[in-house]
Amino acid sequence: MFAKAYDLLMADVDYEQIYEWLKPHFKNTDLIIDAGCGSGYLLLELLNHGHQAIGIDIDSSMLSIALDKLRENHVETNLYEHDLRNPMNAQADVIIAMFDVANYFKGIKKVFKNIHQALYDGGRFIFDIYKKEVLVDYQNYSEIEDEPISYAWRIETNGHLMTHYVEFEDEMDIVKQYVYDLDYYLDILKSLGFTYEVSDGIDSRKHYIVAKK
Repeated sequence: MFAKAYDLLMADVDYEQIYEWLKPHFKNTDLIIDAGCGSGYLLLELLNHGHQAIGIDIDSSMLSIALDKLRENHVETNLYEHDLRNPMNAQADVIIAMFDVANYFKGIKKVFKNIHQALYDGGRFIFDIYKKEVLVDYQNYSEIEDEPISYAWRIETNGHLMTHYVEFEDEMDIVKQYVYDLDYYLDILKSLGFTYEVSDGIDSRKHYIVAKK
């Protein structure tokens, strides 16, 4: 049920704006992997702009929604169910992991290693992560809304753990994310041989990182 709620809540994100931020890091001939593509909004944006892109996600329900979205918009690409903690067995020029995908992992080194191995030399890994301040800002956060859907959302934080409780259509989903210091992520990138740049981007709650193999 979380996949459906997630898709509805993410419908009003300005994906064109996100694409414009990403575009300078793309070449026309790049193969792009959208790692943690979710229900496919950003993947659709890439395809609509003529990029060669595929989507992977661990959640089959998300991929099912993404497939429907692509079909409704008359575009095609490959979607794969895959856990980023396992090798991808694929090669790409660019791998993106947007919308705090990295924060869903308690430990990120294996994920980053698999991404590094899946990139061609000179390839780029582009992702965002929450700034550590969200652990304070979202402690005991709650909201109840009727638009765009009827839902209740509560957040608890404990140490590095941020736990989301999402009630939708009389079901409760519990989603865990992990928020660490920026240096934790950068040290792992450096140990794998990545060079990187860190910037602020569209969402002030996040760091945006472009790493190059």
